[in-house]
Amino acid sequence: MMHRYPTGLRRLTRALRRAFAPHRRAVTVRVFLNRDPHSLLHGYTPDAPLVLAYEYTVPTDGLAADAVILERAFAAFNGHPELPDDHAHAHAWAEKPLRSLSVGDVVAIEDRYYACEPSGWTRIAAPLD
Repeated sequence: MMHRYPTGLRRLTRALRRAFAPHRRAVTVRVFLNRDPHSLLHGYTPDAPLVLAYEYTVPTDGLAADAVILERAFAAFNGHPELPDDHAHAHAWAEKPLRSLSVGDVVAIEDRYYACEPSGWTRIAAPLD
């Protein structure tokens, strides 16, 4: 015979599972290409002429670090997506056609902006529109 926990304990267990289960939500990612022809040499500058090239959402468990999302974007928009979810974005990017994501370009995750550097990313203030 199987033992059943008291009703109150079962309810408490369910409530705790819901409270501590990862919450799936989506964050908005926007990719801005730098139109300055010298941006590959000197990177992003606050007066850089940026153009919104692509916008999409990334499902996240609320714990995904911005660095992970940025690296996924870099991989996808340089033609080598790592995760199955990113293949559709890489394909849509290639269909436009857009150049690869490079030094001097900017990626926004919600209201946080990052400039692509020769190695990694630097957080920047929101670019002027």
